[in-house]
Amino acid sequence: MPIIAATKPPGRPRCQETRAAILQAAYDLLESGGLAAFTIEAVAERSGAAKTTVYRWWPTKGALAMESFLRASEVLSPFPETASPLADLRVQLRLFAKALGGRSGRLLAGIVAEAQLDPATRDAFIQSYVLPRRQAARRLLERGIALGEFRPDLDPDSLCDALYGAFYMRLLFGHAPIDEAAADGILDLLLHGIAAPDPRLK
Repeated sequence: MPIIAATKPPGRPRCQETRAAILQAAYDLLESGGLAAFTIEAVAERSGAAKTTVYRWWPTKGALAMESFLRASEVLSPFPETASPLADLRVQLRLFAKALGGRSGRLLAGIVAEAQLDPATRDAFIQSYVLPRRQAARRLLERGIALGEFRPDLDPDSLCDALYGAFYMRLLFGHAPIDEAAADGILDLLLHGIAAPDPRLK
């Protein structure tokens, strides 16, 4: 899935090289110390770029962390496309669970936390990560509706909230595992619902 950059990249080759060096340095620092130890100053020193250059392209550390995370994680959990949208959804949720259960999940949790405090990080997170992935999920669900695997009156947005919201809840609070079994359980619960069968229909 293509990644939408949080800021418009400059056009000159030299600027592109500097930008790439900054993003790589940012991700290296994220991996080694997480967002708590991540600073614009440290990124500038590690990349060899001037601090003013970093601030010109990314006004806050959260925005820089978000873009560096996306650049290094372009294939976090892709949306497959086969003859069965339902099977595709199950595969995608398992990949998402696997990603969140590792280093990418820990970095993402830090970015989500920073987004609650910094509007620039929140905007970058929504525009560069949340919206493109919701669009991909919507296309998958609409394909399933068209092929008759999902209900015709399905509300894709509400289903996305129910499916992925459960993963983010587990990621942020750590009260339950994020793994393949969790992905299957959440999907099966939504597929079959929670109401008991009507005894009059037996």
